[in-house]
Amino acid sequence: MANVEVIVDLEVFPLPIVESALYVLSERIDGRIGEKVDGKIILTLASLEEGLDSAGMERALNQALIAVSVNEHAFKMAAPIRNLLAQTALSITTESQKTIEEFAATLEGGRGEEHSGAPATHVHILSEENDHSIPTATGNRVLVEEDNGRVLVFIDTRRYLLPDVLWAANEMRDVCACSISNMPGNQLVVQLKPHEEGVALGPLSEEFERWLDVTVEHSR
Repeated sequence: MANVEVIVDLEVFPLPIVESALYVLSERIDGRIGEKVDGKIILTLASLEEGLDSAGMERALNQALIAVSVNEHAFKMAAPIRNLLAQTALSITTESQKTIEEFAATLEGGRGEEHSGAPATHVHILSEENDHSIPTATGNRVLVEEDNGRVLVFIDTRRYLLPDVLWAANEMRDVCACSISNMPGNQLVVQLKPHEEGVALGPLSEEFERWLDVTVEHSR
């Protein structure tokens, strides 16, 4: 039985999200929550599925964390709509229709308010080995690591919020394994690693950024 320890950043994936992800995987993986240190938590994963190795468990966990986060965010965003529908079901009046129109208007402007709360300054935390990253047209920075078979995308958090990143990562799940790290200086780093060998790495970041823009556009 394969075993592996994985450290999860609770600033990216809060404990309820971690617990839900482990529940989703419970038929395939026995996940135990361990010690919490400096905003991170240690998970011990044991395979319950034949042929599922340590790397496979870590990929499955990352995918589940992202999927649960996206679903949770979508559920919260829809809560005001559900409440309005419940109210309107009791009394469909001109006033309630006006309320719906007002609510739709707040949704259109809500994203700007959400972004206005983002940090005024943005610091890219790049180590010496990552100093070859290149800027993209969207304001992110990309580092292609051919030797490691992965792409690192350093997110411009003035433009893209964590929910945007999670949603884009979820859309990429069929193409590559995604993991998200929260670095000092409000730096979100996304690792993209293709499921199949021989896949061109360069286009992965372009596809990821395309989904980021689609997500932002749909949220307006």
